[in-house]
Amino acid sequence: MVKTKWGTSKHIKADVIVLGCSLPGIVTAHKLKKKFGNTMDIVVLDLAGRQTNVSKCNVAFQEENEEEDECDDTGESKVFTDSITKRYLSLYAADFNIPLPDAIMAPERVRSPLNKLFEHSNGTTVECFTDFHDFNYLNILEKFELNQYQNLLNEYMKDLFQQNNTDNDSNRKRLLYYDHTTMEAHICSSLLFSNSRELMRNTVRLVCGTSADNISVLFYLHQCHRSNNSRNLLDGDNTKLREKLIGYCRKRLAAKLQKSVASITLTAKSINKISSYSDEQVILKTIKGDTNYVCNLLAMAVKPDELHNIEVEAQLLSDQIMNITASMKQGIAKKFLVQYEEHFWRREGYSGDILSVRGPILWATERPIVSSKGSLERYAALIGYLRVKEPGGDSREAVLKQLVRLFGNEAAEPIGYRETIIADTYIPRCGDFVALRRLTRQSRPKFLEWGALDIFGDGDVASALEAGHMAYVHLLGCLRPQAQSYDDLSTTEWPTNLGYSPIRKLLSQLTITTSLRYMAYTAAAYVGFRLMQSRLRN
Repeated sequence: MVKTKWGTSKHIKADVIVLGCSLPGIVTAHKLKKKFGNTMDIVVLDLAGRQTNVSKCNVAFQEENEEEDECDDTGESKVFTDSITKRYLSLYAADFNIPLPDAIMAPERVRSPLNKLFEHSNGTTVECFTDFHDFNYLNILEKFELNQYQNLLNEYMKDLFQQNNTDNDSNRKRLLYYDHTTMEAHICSSLLFSNSRELMRNTVRLVCGTSADNISVLFYLHQCHRSNNSRNLLDGDNTKLREKLIGYCRKRLAAKLQKSVASITLTAKSINKISSYSDEQVILKTIKGDTNYVCNLLAMAVKPDELHNIEVEAQLLSDQIMNITASMKQGIAKKFLVQYEEHFWRREGYSGDILSVRGPILWATERPIVSSKGSLERYAALIGYLRVKEPGGDSREAVLKQLVRLFGNEAAEPIGYRETIIADTYIPRCGDFVALRRLTRQSRPKFLEWGALDIFGDGDVASALEAGHMAYVHLLGCLRPQAQSYDDLSTTEWPTNLGYSPIRKLLSQLTITTSLRYMAYTAAAYVGFRLMQSRLRN
């Protein structure tokens, strides 16, 4: 096959083809183009065109204080290295000179001194001034149990991701156990009280976009480790909730990235088959066969469900991995925005922050009202997540009824209400996560790199940026290892600030459940010892 100009031949050849214009895909293409310029032929194939069902919401933010950022010793450099999420957001925002709002990157700066509300399953409401993850409304046993469980999750993360001991047999067995064990089973075996269980179930749903019985423990731990902690997922420190909900970074970054790769992007007809040629090239064939695309290395950046209609040669992607990626569950979360003429909840001493076990609102916060240019928003608003029962149903009536319970009758008459489904995140089935991680970490792939990682995370901006950057680094290692820079490699490293203490690990395992179990074992041993002693005497 001979390389010719685009559009003048049925065969288009390139060194690297990025299949799909998802956020991970255009990140990969942008980095490759920036690295190699015109010295390497890179092509992006846009299969779907412009997407309409993406996570977005028009939100204004608080004004940044640049002088404070520069002189704050505990600010940007520490925050961005402590969190995978913030690291990737800051890296690509700086690349395109996009300002990042405090509402996403430093929510502790915009915290309200007003009370937050927690709603129990029976409708009882509790006011909290402190962070939700402190859970001061719980009784002493429930609070101890929940804190210990979160400590235990943190220790699991350190063992699995921090220590990097993935080559020994015991760690492989642990990985497989966490992968095959659902979060629901793990929660029920570790927690006694219903309040503790419901809080963890809500946390899992908010972080992963699906219920605890649909995901593995390992997948949830991986999601938590990207934010470096399992204890900050329901309040102001939670970057992932805000960037997934608000969509500010996604819209701005996607627009800039698409513009940067526009000159190398082709609109392609649906791909029918992907095969190899003489163990040297990859061939992508379209349905009608009018145009074939040939490359030395293919970066897959399509949604898992888009693989259903593509036949992939076994040596490029095994049938087992193909089945796993094609059957990944689509996570569904629902966000809402309700607008009022004024912030009437502030008069009652409330910040607008809500956490509810009862629903339909699971988590909500007040929409920021000051833009980076200092202009005022016309209306006050609350934004947040809803419990999803029927994706096509509308929860307006139930949401307003809940807000009336929490804030009073003024909440019954909003001037605007909108619900949107966040359906662009994909979740592996229990038992599939380890296989997918192995696919993305193959040291020497012959022809193919799975660009969207194991989580197709367009709905989670930072994970999409991470997936694209990891694919870029992997491709770079295959193409020209000597071209890898320190910045490229250091970005992919996990945070190393988490300490490791055997004593702390041991204490984290001391829960009410384990204490009762140890007491039962001790009592049984004591009774057995006494019976044996009495028999010996007789």
